[in-house]
Amino acid sequence: MRIALASVLTLGLLASFLFAILGGLAVLFQAFDFYIIVGAVVLVNILMWLVSPRISDITYSWFYDTEWVELEDLEEMSPASAEVIREVTEEYDYKTPKLGVIKDSNPQAFTYGSDRWNARILVTEGLFEYLDDNEAASVYAHELGHITNRDFIIMTIANTIVQLLYLVAVRLYRQALRGDNKDKGGALLVGFAALSYIFYIIGKYLVYYLSRVREYYADRFAGEHTDPNYLSSALIKISYGIMDSPENKDLMKATESMGIMNLEQGEEKGAVYYNSSNLENWDPLAKAFLFDIKNPWASLLEIKSTHPLTGKRVRALCGQTEDPIFDFESLKNKFEIDTRKLYRQFFQDLAVVSVPNILLLTLPVIYLAGIFTGAVPEMHGAALGLWITVLGSGKLVKTAYKYPIRGEPEETTVIELLSDIYASPVRASKARLKGEIIGRGQAGYRFGEDLMMKDETGIMHLRYQSIVPVLGNFWFGWRKAGKLVDQKVEAEGWFLRGTMPWIGLRRLETHTEDINSWVHIHGLIIGVLVLLVGLIVMGVGLAVW
Repeated sequence: MRIALASVLTLGLLASFLFAILGGLAVLFQAFDFYIIVGAVVLVNILMWLVSPRISDITYSWFYDTEWVELEDLEEMSPASAEVIREVTEEYDYKTPKLGVIKDSNPQAFTYGSDRWNARILVTEGLFEYLDDNEAASVYAHELGHITNRDFIIMTIANTIVQLLYLVAVRLYRQALRGDNKDKGGALLVGFAALSYIFYIIGKYLVYYLSRVREYYADRFAGEHTDPNYLSSALIKISYGIMDSPENKDLMKATESMGIMNLEQGEEKGAVYYNSSNLENWDPLAKAFLFDIKNPWASLLEIKSTHPLTGKRVRALCGQTEDPIFDFESLKNKFEIDTRKLYRQFFQDLAVVSVPNILLLTLPVIYLAGIFTGAVPEMHGAALGLWITVLGSGKLVKTAYKYPIRGEPEETTVIELLSDIYASPVRASKARLKGEIIGRGQAGYRFGEDLMMKDETGIMHLRYQSIVPVLGNFWFGWRKAGKLVDQKVEAEGWFLRGTMPWIGLRRLETHTEDINSWVHIHGLIIGVLVLLVGLIVMGVGLAVW
């Protein structure tokens, strides 16, 4: 509830999205005139744009114990940060933003407001804990970049357009349902309504893209007003701080769309940074950056993100200086990447994931087209059974592909897994790790069934799945997970790498017992059951026909 309330009040536009959806429903059922709804959406967006900064001030003060400080107070905590604020505001002729410090050890920084004249910059105490003075200044410069570039206005306009596309789709659909339109272009209206809705979906992803572009601009702005290497190292250390902080992640989740870094990206890069700094070997971090840049799965996973991948941000910052902390051209030569193998595996993964879904979408179309042309007889039961059979078969194929049974798991380490440029979110590699359980996967949640494991090279998230869904997981999290903390274990399972890396457990061996996990079984069971239902329905349908 606190996350939802903080998000709605601070972002402002989320309330407008909800209003647009409710307004669309009202239009559909003819409760209000369409043009009134459009005007109301625009008016609400303008009002929220104007008043949301004050509402957000109250929210952060109440929920997150925010201390509002003057520039002189900030200067005592970080002289370089105060200096860059003075420099930028004098150069671009606007007043010092309202400054706040939140008592939270998770390193975070974000800005909000209507425009330059009422902007706020909030940071957490964790930012000063994990960053040095120059790195903190580079983060402030990044936030000043958002203010100077007037990102508040740009994103408000973009989101308003997306909302209006949704309302147009609803309006046209309503018009098509009216009796006097059924014989006068009703089908055309439905077609335009569908197109408007498609544009609405595309528009949402364009907003994500626009948000990522604005982040790049803010990074570049910071690189122009501080040393670009400072922000590069700040992003890496913030990642580590996100992973390392024991505090609840509520604030990070509530502000991640407008904060300096995405939460999951931070946890993933933080783990690699932790491993690299412990081993005094920065090659794994370099490979993690190359994964962001070269692996096609990384780009695909980035599409629905408000922030660019950390590796891409660091590469762009390194391009702004003649003495970068990472030389990406040398890295490409140092770590040879088989591009053909990378893309062959990617398209293979994509085919396994997408072909069953494409079949599920096209089979009804083919069947209806066949009935319309007379090429296929009407046998709805058999057609439905075939569709269900494909659904079950697809589930089986995807699960079997994701969690291969054959072959022995490879003895490996966390650092070796995180350095794998060819890793995939849908094609796991079998692995066996030895280490110690250091806590739960979700810190502070006493019923959480997932675990965090540490070996001599780093930290890895372990996902547990009971043979009994939901209740079994709850029981394990309540009765057993806590007792595993500080125990030496051997974990066997499947390594996957999405936005963040994790291992799906198959077996966890302790000095007293072996614990089985069934992350791979549920998909197979569901697939078999659905397949059997489909065959039965298809058989009955053929018998009746």
